[in-house]
Formats: sequence, structure tokens, C-alpha cells
Amino acid sequence: MKYLGIDYGSKKVGFAQSDDEGRLAFPLMISPNDDALLGDTVELIRAMKITDVVIGESVDGHGKLNPIAKEARKFGLSLEQVVDVRIAFEKEWYSTVEARKQPGKEGSHEVDDQAAAIVLQRHLDKINGPGVASEETYEEGDDSDSTPDSW
Repeated sequence: MKYLGIDYGSKKVGFAQSDDEGRLAFPLMISPNDDALLGDTVELIRAMKITDVVIGESVDGHGKLNPIAKEARKFGLSLEQVVDVRIAFEKEWYSTVEARKQPGKEGSHEVDDQAAAIVLQRHLDKINGPGVASEETYEEGDDSDSTPDSW
């Protein structure tokens, strides 16, 4: 399953993609929120063979939807009508603030793709369980030096 994450904003929209296994999220791009957004997103979904789209629903400190969340939901429903993908909405708060704290992004205003990756990764962690992508298998009797006892 391949996922597309969307951080929907009134001026810009951030996009993120998952790996082919649907376990890790990566920033992809930032697009203006203009009249071409729906068509461009549909083209992106088809070109990347996306099966699932996760759209962040911005909530305030009390867990209530912000006005932009209603626009994001409307965008998601429009997408669902024109392309065959599953749409999920992921409640999110402060993902843009969190994205600005990422190494190399401090103070940057171009973090919408990173915010989309944060939202998408949270969703993937809910589905797969946290840390699934980085788990290593250890079998009893393994004498390699990479075991915790040898650290």
C-alpha cells in the first residue's frame, strides 16, 4: 500500500509519501492552494500509484476542528469523487510547529511537506504500531556482536 499525506493550508499544501510498504513517511513537495490543486493532486495520485490518502484535520488546543479543517475535509471528499483511493482524516495539531523544529528547518517557513510527513507518519504508526519499520529480529542463540548484551 502506498500512502499520500496531505497537510492542507489556505495558501500552501504540503505533500508526503510513504514507502511502498506503507511504514515510513517522507516529505514530497509543497504546492500552492489554487484552482489547479485538485487536478494536480489527482495526477500525482495516479502517477505514484497511491492507494490511500491521509489528510490532516487541524484541531485547536481543545480538540475542536479549526476552520481550515472543514476545507481540508471538503477537498478530501472532492478527491474521493474523482479518483479511486481510500481517504482518511487524521486529527493533527501543531504539526507545522513540530516541522519547524526539525534539524535544518528551524525558523523556516517552507515546512508544509515536512508537516505532511509528520501527519502521515502518525497515521502509519497507528496502523502498523510505533517503531515497526525499525524493529530488528533477534533470535535466541545469536552470538553476533549486535546484541544489547555486547553494547
